[in-house]
Amino acid sequence: MIRIKRFLYAIIFLLIVGLIVYLYSHKTPVEVRVIKVRRGMVERTITGVSSGTVDPLKRVRLQALLPVRIKEVNFKEGERVKKGDVIIQLDDSEIRIKLDLQRAARRGAELRLHETEERYRFAAQNYARTKRLFEEGVVPDNVLDEVKTQYTTIGKGYEIAKNAIHEASLSVQLAEEELEKTHIRATFDGLISFLDATVGEMPAYTGLEGTTLTPQSTVSSLETKPFCEVIDDSVLKVKVPFDEVDAVKIRPGQSTKITSDTMPDQVFIGQVAYVSPVVSKTLEQNRTVDVEVDIDKTDKGRLPVGASVDAEIILETEKDVLIVPTNVVIEKEGKKFVYVVEGDVLKKRMITSGISNWEFTRVLNGLKEGERVITSLDVEGIQEGLRVRIRDEQ
Repeated sequence: MIRIKRFLYAIIFLLIVGLIVYLYSHKTPVEVRVIKVRRGMVERTITGVSSGTVDPLKRVRLQALLPVRIKEVNFKEGERVKKGDVIIQLDDSEIRIKLDLQRAARRGAELRLHETEERYRFAAQNYARTKRLFEEGVVPDNVLDEVKTQYTTIGKGYEIAKNAIHEASLSVQLAEEELEKTHIRATFDGLISFLDATVGEMPAYTGLEGTTLTPQSTVSSLETKPFCEVIDDSVLKVKVPFDEVDAVKIRPGQSTKITSDTMPDQVFIGQVAYVSPVVSKTLEQNRTVDVEVDIDKTDKGRLPVGASVDAEIILETEKDVLIVPTNVVIEKEGKKFVYVVEGDVLKKRMITSGISNWEFTRVLNGLKEGERVITSLDVEGIQEGLRVRIRDEQ
């Protein structure tokens, strides 16, 4: 009787095991997405702790230095200008009259100087001749004194005439400089990024209450409002804060990837131009170092000045190495592994990784080129031994 019971128990156990094996073997495989391990390039990078803003190489805001009305506006906002182009012309009619008067005064002073110079030359010759005759005893001393006095008087007049020419020339120069101030010129080749000027209007000034302004007025004590801005966008730059720990790895000349929501499908390349030697604490709980990056020109388009961008500095690049997407690598208790598909079964594979970034990780060992690593780690119940069916392969 005992033997029969044991035999029955054994048969039941075998049936249960067989049922489990049968159910497992016929369980519907889980669909997964995979990517093949391949050779490629991977970069070790560091990313700024916050976004930066695209700035031009240089910019200048132009404003009127004379309180006169706007006569001409020769360009529009968004247009390009060359160095020396007159963007805005102020009314110069009164200043031109003043300049003509100053030039006329200088011509008069030049004529007087020429006349005085001739008289002075004649007086000098007369004095020299009279002095020689006095030494020979031909003329008396009172004649010599009279000639000498005349020579000295004319000499003083000659000096005054020369000073008058100098003053007249300075007056002309000042008037010419004042006239030049009516020409609001571009100081370099660039783009007009801002322009607010209307023909017939006075340039905007503050602090004018109770003040009568003329072209001769000085505006040095007034707060002027720029009505034009020109930027040199031949080279664009961006300043981005990096964590102080990462900053020690940054050197001028390092390649940098620039991305922006303004042009989301493009990656712009730049070079580190400057690393601030000062650690600042501008962000809460963060000590950062400002890094300035020059953005290279590209035929694909240009980032607009003022755009918000993110910067990723490339510290190291390795080419033609085994790589997998970084998001397929799982790390637990200091060890890294991935799930690979062998046949129709999921296997856990321990790996050793090299340099990595947000996109790719180098695999030093544990995987071979062409092996299929699953990318759909969000599959419920994922574990080693799970039967799978590949739904999508990259």
